Amino acid sequence: MARHDLLALTDDGLVQLANAGLVKRGLRDVAEGTGPALTESPDGAIEARFADGVVTRLGPEQAVGQASCSCPASGICRHRVALVLTYRHANRLQDAAAPAAWDPGTLDLVALEEGLTGPARTELARLRAAPLIVRLSRGATPVADLPMATVRFLAPKDAAYARCDCAAGHGCAHIVLAVEAFRTAGSASEATLGTAAPVVTSQSLRDATDAVLARLLAEGTTAGLAAHAPLIDRAQAMAKVQGATWLVLALEALAAQISAYEQRSALYDEAEVLALATEIHARPRASAGSAMGFGEAMETAMAKTRLISLGARIVAQGAELAARVALFDSDTGTPMLVEKIYAAAVPEIRLTPEQVLPRPLVPGLPVKGVARGQILTSVASRRADGTVIFGSGARGKTTLMPRAVATTPPAPLLVTDVAALCEKIASQHPVFLRARNRVATFHVFAVDEVLGQHFEPGAQLWRAAVTLPNDGGRLLLHRRYDAGAPGAIDLMTAAVSGAHGPLRQLAGQVWMEHGELVCDPWSLSADTLIVPDVDGSTTAQAAPAVSPSDTATGPHAAARFLAGALHAGGSRRETAFVKQGLRLAGELETGGFAATAHRMRHWLGAPLHDHIAFGAFAVWLAALMEY
Repeated sequence: MARHDLLALTDDGLVQLANAGLVKRGLRDVAEGTGPALTESPDGAIEARFADGVVTRLGPEQAVGQASCSCPASGICRHRVALVLTYRHANRLQDAAAPAAWDPGTLDLVALEEGLTGPARTELARLRAAPLIVRLSRGATPVADLPMATVRFLAPKDAAYARCDCAAGHGCAHIVLAVEAFRTAGSASEATLGTAAPVVTSQSLRDATDAVLARLLAEGTTAGLAAHAPLIDRAQAMAKVQGATWLVLALEALAAQISAYEQRSALYDEAEVLALATEIHARPRASAGSAMGFGEAMETAMAKTRLISLGARIVAQGAELAARVALFDSDTGTPMLVEKIYAAAVPEIRLTPEQVLPRPLVPGLPVKGVARGQILTSVASRRADGTVIFGSGARGKTTLMPRAVATTPPAPLLVTDVAALCEKIASQHPVFLRARNRVATFHVFAVDEVLGQHFEPGAQLWRAAVTLPNDGGRLLLHRRYDAGAPGAIDLMTAAVSGAHGPLRQLAGQVWMEHGELVCDPWSLSADTLIVPDVDGSTTAQAAPAVSPSDTATGPHAAARFLAGALHAGGSRRETAFVKQGLRLAGELETGGFAATAHRMRHWLGAPLHDHIAFGAFAVWLAALMEY
């Protein structure tokens, strides 16, 4: 009787159960004909005998991890992996049919729940106490993407092969919820579990966030943390108690901005302070609990995971350089971001890119290596905002390996239809109510044809356009010069020109601009992998980035004015400031933005601490500029 669970296990699935090194060795042994000798008993038990005398036995009802082995290794050893690979190779010669799609909703949900440990049952009850939206992918290897973890079913109709990327890996509450989601969804691609009623934000939490905004309006960011930290800390503590994860992160980011101003850091950004203030006003007033992030785990420890790089950005921020590498989980396709900011020992001296690239981004692993490779780790945790944190762990717990030139992650990370992605972007909530995920806009695209490219010297801006295969649409590319990677544009120009062979794939962050999809590439794949920010010559001669002139008009000018008010605080009530605002309101009205002008006048005429008038105007501006 054929073991369909073993036949359905892919190489990536085995890597999740064991590790890449053992799978690679096993595949080599099978290819060279040096694998074990297999015997199969009538009851379905499989025995593997190796040349070194080791015997591994897999019972008829056992999953691979339950097989017995005479070697001294604990866990899934190379012998257990070799048994699966040898059996799969031998039987697929006779049964070459592709694995069929199946529905995990058919698994025994009651048995799964009864098999949980006490702590896992407690966790299951906690997760079911709030609404949970679960995204589902079907096929031969179904995937359930929960807010706090991703579950993949590696073999059909066998819950023993359900793997979760949380620290437990299996036998956890997330697997029960994944099965429940498939059962609830039917044929839909999404299911809502847990409490059906919307979560109502407590009045005390809203009062706490309103107090933060009122103080910010009165004192401005220039007052520093001494003026703002107590109220921010109080609101953040209340948000944590209620599980409002997105609000916790927004308050955390606001405190970081105020701290950056105090330290005269280039990380401080008036526009970002306005965006955060808008968010802190809007989230507690939204009707749906999803705007607050109820049920989202702030940090989730991950099981053994293979994270493949999608490229990097090196960004100059004053005298500091920020290194960011985008990664994705090879098993689930979940994108993540690892980031570190580097500063010179002498604050007045800016680090050069060549000084940063060899420095550690992950404990023991350099920026350039992580940007061009893949990481096998068992000491990582994923934060709610999509960033990943690596622990130091024991020696050998995090390993760096080279990655392939091109990669094929699952959807939605991999995009094959530009129009469909544009429609999805257009239908999403405003940014101030969305999940605070820093890699939600990251995607991978296959390239069919390069349509052209050009450079705008005055704006120090590189633009290009490509098409996707199978009439997948047109994608615009965009990259502005940055002193953190002075050679990046030259290398991208060469890559798109075909200097490294035909362009095959690219990955980067996307946004909408004048109705078209635009991507800022972090990596490109031709005959070789190109990561412009770490591969480009750091001595390239490029003109310094042009400082934007103060020529903003319409809603953008109003947003800049509002951001300045938050920066200065009470000084906005000076006569000259109010007159300037009223003059700008008149220009808005003349330019056809009558409703915006009316709201601006209402805000200017409101009392100093009127956070409601401020919030209404800020939300209006943010939505207007986004849509």
